[in-house]
Amino acid sequence: MKFYSVLENPNVLSNDTHIFHREGFSFFALIFPLFFSIFNGLWMLSIFVSFYLLILIFLFNYFENLHQITFIFFLFPHIIFSFEARNFKKNILIKKGWRKVGFIMGKNLMDAEIRFYNSNISIKNNQAKE
Repeated sequence: MKFYSVLENPNVLSNDTHIFHREGFSFFALIFPLFFSIFNGLWMLSIFVSFYLLILIFLFNYFENLHQITFIFFLFPHIIFSFEARNFKKNILIKKGWRKVGFIMGKNLMDAEIRFYNSNISIKNNQAKE
């Protein structure tokens, strides 16, 4: 099962009322962290990742006998970034005014959307009965 955060659009007139933002590990962010940050509009993070990669390349070339340690400095931040990359994107959306209205799980995105909208309908029906 996959977990999704549901964010509501602050603009009432927009066609996109909700975004289902997937939580958890991002394999694309593990393999291509710079492309992930550019693709998702995380510009400050893209600059930071670029400088970090340049520093690692310099260290890798300068300390030729310490390749294993340089590789560890390259690998561990990538793993940590791949777990936190989706949270960076979610936080940017929250700063833009999107509200977090729910947390849902499903087999895929369509299943999560169906569960969320069905649960909202049943909650509204229960409130109307009271």
